[in-house]
Amino acid sequence: MKRIIIACGSGIATSTIISSRVTELLDQHHISYDLIQCSLQEIDSYVSEADLIITSMDLQKSFPIPKITAISFLTSIGDKETEEAILQALK
Repeated sequence: MKRIIIACGSGIATSTIISSRVTELLDQHHISYDLIQCSLQEIDSYVSEADLIITSMDLQKSFPIPKITAISFLTSIGDKETEEAILQALK
């Protein structure tokens, strides 16, 4: 099972939209997962138990796991590339 952190500024609105898209993508590809939805400030609390970080904005901080900015899930510009990056990161 893959554990994925989905974070935005407050951990509520934008991350909910991204979570919905990620859930749909992973279900389509039969990937088992556990999503952790949180604020950007809470990422450090979960990173040791996660496989991937997906955020609504670019993070300048480095982490020991891959991170993907998924603003394309809000704009629909480049969303297929973001989906492919997520699938590649979870292989």
